[in-house]
Amino acid sequence: MAELSGFSGDTLRFYEKKGLLPGVKRAPGGRRRYNAANVGAIRLIDCLKKTGMPLDDIAEFMRLTTKGDKSVKKRLAMMRKREAAVKEMMADIQACADHIAFKVWYYETAEKEGLAALADFKATRERYCRETGRKIDM
Repeated sequence: MAELSGFSGDTLRFYEKKGLLPGVKRAPGGRRRYNAANVGAIRLIDCLKKTGMPLDDIAEFMRLTTKGDKSVKKRLAMMRKREAAVKEMMADIQACADHIAFKVWYYETAEKEGLAALADFKATRERYCRETGRKIDM
């Protein structure tokens, strides 16, 4: 599972101990036996971690998955909250990407024409928008 998931064995054991991986079965001798549901849970944990969701919240969500229908409303609320947070992060990242694209254009232009050609910020911003077809809020 460590090889398949990209998580170390120590990480998988930690997740299990913290309640992020409920329902992992054991073979005789204590060896863990992961099933398709465990694989799906590991993928979800990875996804939620990448969005910045705290491990305690992920553990709470995973505990709720063991409660069946009675926890659906709570799980839905948690996923809606995470979705909103991810959309906000994406908007922030897009704004950063736009700013970086402007800076790349700015320094490429400065390399060709010199910084003096870009001294008037308002004119430079308008030129950028005209030449690239992009808008920028700065």
